[in-house]
Amino acid sequence: MLEIVEGARVRLRDVSGPAKVRRILPNGMLEVEVGLLKMQVPRAEVKEVLPAGGAGTSKLPQGVTFQAGPRWDTLTREINVIGRTAEEAREEVDKFLDSATLAEVNRVRIVHGHGHGILRRTLHEMLSKHPLVARYQLADANEGGQGATIVELKE
Repeated sequence: MLEIVEGARVRLRDVSGPAKVRRILPNGMLEVEVGLLKMQVPRAEVKEVLPAGGAGTSKLPQGVTFQAGPRWDTLTREINVIGRTAEEAREEVDKFLDSATLAEVNRVRIVHGHGHGILRRTLHEMLSKHPLVARYQLADANEGGQGATIVELKE
């Protein structure tokens, strides 16, 4: 098991940039910061602890470079806007999408609930015109069904 301490730099599964561990939470989760995005992730998301300081040491021989191939497994993060007004939800989601893009997250879930569908309609209208959104759709039943929207961000 990896030794994870507050302040450590770690690499998360499916996130290209390094993350900093802000806090170790009592429920086995970690609060991490990736760029401007702060999120909670399970310890299992950490694939390696990076050395303190710079970008880390290369394990490749001198003069050899590595370029990663296309990523097929996406990282899912979410925002819950249940109980917000349509305008509050629109503003929060817009900021959330900006932060997710800066953190190089490519798939997010927006939980808007079922209700009368006001939040869903408002957010879908915003998403249809949003410059960072590649596509969006209602979530599958196991991800919230009509109470949530899955958004794929442009790369």
